[in-house]
Amino acid sequence: MCGLEDAIPVHFKPDGGRFKKTNTVKLIKDTDYSVSFNTKPAMNIAKLMINGELHRLELVNGKSNDEVSNGRTYKTLFTTKGFELTKSGKRREILIVIELENGVYMRVTLQCKVYAPGDKSHAQWGDKLSMIDMDCSLDPAHNYVTILKEKYL
Repeated sequence: MCGLEDAIPVHFKPDGGRFKKTNTVKLIKDTDYSVSFNTKPAMNIAKLMINGELHRLELVNGKSNDEVSNGRTYKTLFTTKGFELTKSGKRREILIVIELENGVYMRVTLQCKVYAPGDKSHAQWGDKLSMIDMDCSLDPAHNYVTILKEKYL
């Protein structure tokens, strides 16, 4: 995930047990972000909703025979236009719902803090977020993915 203007990197910081999740992703208000999703093994993503809004996905990797080992990568645009700034000591959640092939659903919640556009010192404090790696499980008797472990890298 990175901001499109000047390819601004997104940062995160560990929050320990102060909030629902242990890591907070730092975003800047009124900024467009490029977001990529990679599925391993390769699976089709039928639909993507972020905060209840349907997003158009572009398949950027996984069209050839090497998709089994490399997975399949999609990208989309996400914006923080209209987001409220997050007050000190508070966090906001961004809900991501992914519909995979065969009607399987995955629900991801990101804990975020939204900063003012000029506030680069706080928004860029912490570690650069390259990806969130999720180990998942799919129970054949159900139509949803369970996230077993998340690792922010």
